[in-house]
Amino acid sequence: MKPGFTLIEMMVAVSIFSIVMLIGVGALLSLVDANRRAQAINSVINNMNAALESMSRSVRVGTTYHCRTNAVVPSPEEISETQDCAAGGGLLLAFEASDGDRSDPEDQIVYRLNTLQSQLERSLDSGATWVALTAPEVTIESFEFFVIGSSPLSAGDAIQPRVLMKIRGSAPVPGGSTNFSVQASVTQRIIDI
Repeated sequence: MKPGFTLIEMMVAVSIFSIVMLIGVGALLSLVDANRRAQAINSVINNMNAALESMSRSVRVGTTYHCRTNAVVPSPEEISETQDCAAGGGLLLAFEASDGDRSDPEDQIVYRLNTLQSQLERSLDSGATWVALTAPEVTIESFEFFVIGSSPLSAGDAIQPRVLMKIRGSAPVPGGSTNFSVQASVTQRIIDI
């Protein structure tokens, strides 16, 4: 009689191999799902970073900040005047660009939340046209400004102008959605103290 494997030994070996492979494939699929989720979250973070960096850059070198507690774009006469909202609740921020003409009220930069599309928007022409700053799949639930020190030094506030932006929202990721809350603080570069 030749030594070899019996049918029972072969069945046990194949069963053990199948169980090990099933566990291994399950772990691999779990890792692939976690990687997709991490990539989706990373995409949302990158989108928000780009939007906030763009806003921060233009706010930092801007002047004549005008914060509104409603989402109605101010008239050209109103937009050329400074207005703080130190207690928060600012839903719209307008200001003069660094290369803007202070005598032209139609060239203000304006940021707001478009509540119909749940996107952050920017206007470079005092609210005449709007461009989305965030991706359509990112849902912005709230966008709030706090502005202090917007009055020029001649008005006597002696505070360097600062803008705080708070954004809350969500974005779809595999297996559900992820919520985020982002806050950025910007101080004007022009010395006003």
